[in-house]
Amino acid sequence: MFDKIKIGSNGEKIALRYLKKQGYKLLEKNYRKLRCEIDLIMYDKNTNYLVFVEVKTRSGDTYGSGAEAVTNLKQENIIKATTVYLRENNYFNEKIRFDVVEVNAENKNVKHIISAFTL
Repeated sequence: MFDKIKIGSNGEKIALRYLKKQGYKLLEKNYRKLRCEIDLIMYDKNTNYLVFVEVKTRSGDTYGSGAEAVTNLKQENIIKATTVYLRENNYFNEKIRFDVVEVNAENKNVKHIISAFTL
């Protein structure tokens, strides 16, 4: 279990570094509300979107892609936590989107899926 947590944590660091290089600004990391978690909340300076990011780190493709692991239930949980975050921070008219970042733990490759799912 510890290895899985360590792999996930390293994947989030890689994803964060990647997104910052793309012009994103970190607003929150591991935001937790209503027993739900959002890995990264970023601001995309290029498009002026608030971006809610799910990071999926894989050491292989045995169990499918990271994006495939973002099930409907996971999406619903992210949306639930997003609603609280927006309310808490008085974001009422912001443009938002939900991205998935897949990280390959072996070679550190990153695949950024913009607008991976919607409300």
